[in-house]
Amino acid sequence: MTSSPRVARIAVDALADRPERTFSYVVPDDVDPPAPGSLVLVPYGRRTALGYVLGGEPDVVDGTLRAIEAVVSAPMLTPDLLEVAEEIAHYYRAPIGTTLAAMLPPGLESRVVRTWEVLDATALPPDLQAAARAGNELADAIVLRSAPKRGREAWLERLRRSGAIRSRWSLRAAEVTPHRVRVLRPRPGGSPLRRRAPVQEALLAALGDEEQTIADLATALDMEPGALLAPARRLVALGRAELDWRIVERSPLAHRAQIEPLRHVLADEQRAALDAIVGLAPGGELLLQGIAASGKTDVYLAAVEETIRASRTAIVAVPELSMVPQIADRLRARLGDRLAVLHSGLSPGERHDEWWRILRGEVWVVVGTRTAMFAPLSDLGLIIVDEEHDGGYKSDRTPRYDARWVARRRAVTCGARAVFGSATPDLVTLARVRGGHAERVELQMRQVGEVPEVELADLRAELARGNRSIFSEELADALGQLQPGREQAVLLINRRGAATFILCRDCGESLRCPDCDLPFVFHLDGGSLRCHHCGRRAAVVERCPSCGSARIRYFGAGTQRVESELRSRFPRLRVGRLDSDALNVRRGFETIYDDFREGRTDVLVGTQLAAKGLDLPTVTLAAVIAADVTLNLPDFRAAERTFQLLAQVAGRAGRGPLRGRVIFQTYAPGHYAVRSAAALDVDGFADEELLRRRLLGYPPFGVLARLLISDADRGRADERGRVAAEAVAVPGVEVLGPQPAYVARRAGRYRMQIVLRAPDAETRLAALELVPPGIAIDVDPESLL
Repeated sequence: MTSSPRVARIAVDALADRPERTFSYVVPDDVDPPAPGSLVLVPYGRRTALGYVLGGEPDVVDGTLRAIEAVVSAPMLTPDLLEVAEEIAHYYRAPIGTTLAAMLPPGLESRVVRTWEVLDATALPPDLQAAARAGNELADAIVLRSAPKRGREAWLERLRRSGAIRSRWSLRAAEVTPHRVRVLRPRPGGSPLRRRAPVQEALLAALGDEEQTIADLATALDMEPGALLAPARRLVALGRAELDWRIVERSPLAHRAQIEPLRHVLADEQRAALDAIVGLAPGGELLLQGIAASGKTDVYLAAVEETIRASRTAIVAVPELSMVPQIADRLRARLGDRLAVLHSGLSPGERHDEWWRILRGEVWVVVGTRTAMFAPLSDLGLIIVDEEHDGGYKSDRTPRYDARWVARRRAVTCGARAVFGSATPDLVTLARVRGGHAERVELQMRQVGEVPEVELADLRAELARGNRSIFSEELADALGQLQPGREQAVLLINRRGAATFILCRDCGESLRCPDCDLPFVFHLDGGSLRCHHCGRRAAVVERCPSCGSARIRYFGAGTQRVESELRSRFPRLRVGRLDSDALNVRRGFETIYDDFREGRTDVLVGTQLAAKGLDLPTVTLAAVIAADVTLNLPDFRAAERTFQLLAQVAGRAGRGPLRGRVIFQTYAPGHYAVRSAAALDVDGFADEELLRRRLLGYPPFGVLARLLISDADRGRADERGRVAAEAVAVPGVEVLGPQPAYVARRAGRYRMQIVLRAPDAETRLAALELVPPGIAIDVDPESLL
């Protein structure tokens, strides 16, 4: 009786007729069945591809199934991550193989390598026999060098069938090698030192009885490490020491100073919040809504400790890389090396090391950005999403998942508790609370400081008084009264650069990026013009390229101009800048943040990065230079984003013994988003904004999807958009477009977008299943810009 073949269900990172499509492969008799989460090599079309083994029953396929070529790794993903990956593929219409690849660290998507085991060297062609003997392996390139130019695969197949060679496949990891450091180890005995060898004597004295790194010895002797290698080798030759290498895991936090654990006794309100988190049902969701300085972080840390005491693990997510060091420092003070960090700012080696530490079970808590949501922790018991209102949790590339959605699904899958914290919750999260899908606990008392005084500076009145400066009278007075070394200020303007557009005053021509047709932004550092969408740079011009006029003028303001005017007008103040340009340097944020925290900077100018997570008692002034920048964007979330940004900035001031002051400079002081932010009235804003959303059918009272068409040919982009709009026009779905995207041209490609609006996800899915190939799908878009 013939036994039925063993069949595995495998996902491949390739195009398929539907995103969640998997493939069935036979497991050869001489191969142990791979466990779900393992990586395998499979034939896919005419190539060999990397596949991911999934659980569940394989699809029934008519015809002969192809066999797995090789199993190249043990399980790399936990069962709950595999389940969540399939849910992401289905909900976000992202290929399952691409989704699984995004969960894994860099280096695992590297090249597939083929070698050939020689079974019978005498059966090989003469030019290969010299390089081969039975039992050894030949590189693929060596074998292919002897193959004919045509029919290579057929030639290889004949050699294989003849029993001369057998293929072996492996996954070559990324070029990530262990980090090694030189160490010197003392040895007893040995020959005596020669006379007049002071460096060798000092080296032995500093070495003592324990192994030390050359770098540590150099620090102790106040010398350069390279200058110690020759004396160290002389000690080795005399038998007095051993010179060796030590493998050191790359830790993203190793360079940061260890802080003392801050043991904080929870207030009654905080204790009630902790009890609510601990009392959540497995898979439950809780919104921790707390005003600025109410101690949400203390509640997070206490909840993490309770989870660890229950022998379970935790994830703490923040929306921005810049917020990781602050929470990681406090967690590390309590957990030591049981903490891991995952985010896109890590080097490939650091991320590689952190991933394997987590997979080996050496970690209790993972902190990071949305990448941390895929940490392969076992027995996950708690997921904390801090600043849950932030759009940074939504991925802008395939798979375009929302980490908040992933947190909810992973909590349900693992039986973990999901906690979403914010002073200004996302309106969708608030609607979930009001609809009974999540619990809410509020922290309404400040643990430090007092509620700051909030002022609205009407820029219309400033212009009427003849003030054309970027600083209103109120803000200029407040900066003038700032006491360096005792008080600090945070100024926010949500634009980079020094001038946001450059104009010829004679012909009206603006200098624009030729690839995107968008205005260039002038940057002081380097004195160049830059496109903030494609990255193109251009030299500063002295004459208009259109009419030749020399009357070129720079308009608008960004972080660099604010920084420059501060230095010029208030020379006694030490000024720092925090924006994405400043973060291009590795660990740039940490340097800027540490300087501000330790009092080496008096005023910090930044984009929205400066509004997030800064918890410093000496900040007494917080101001928004132009509160209307986000308010006037053509997006359904514009009012919500403005309210959240202003309220977050207000939360930076008054966290210490000195009273805080907040100034919003605006042309629309009567707008409900600005008024609500000034009054720090979350529910008042939510009531008004949700009423508008209900009337227009925007989330949370409907669901959206955005289709994006990009093409180098404008006519072809228009036609593809028209065809896509007709394809998705199903009953119950409102199709808006095709229309040019907000950025209609980027990097030389024309962009069209179609917005789908539906009453629920199931109705929307019926339309998304009909989207033509080659069109990007953004489900639940964070923005329509």
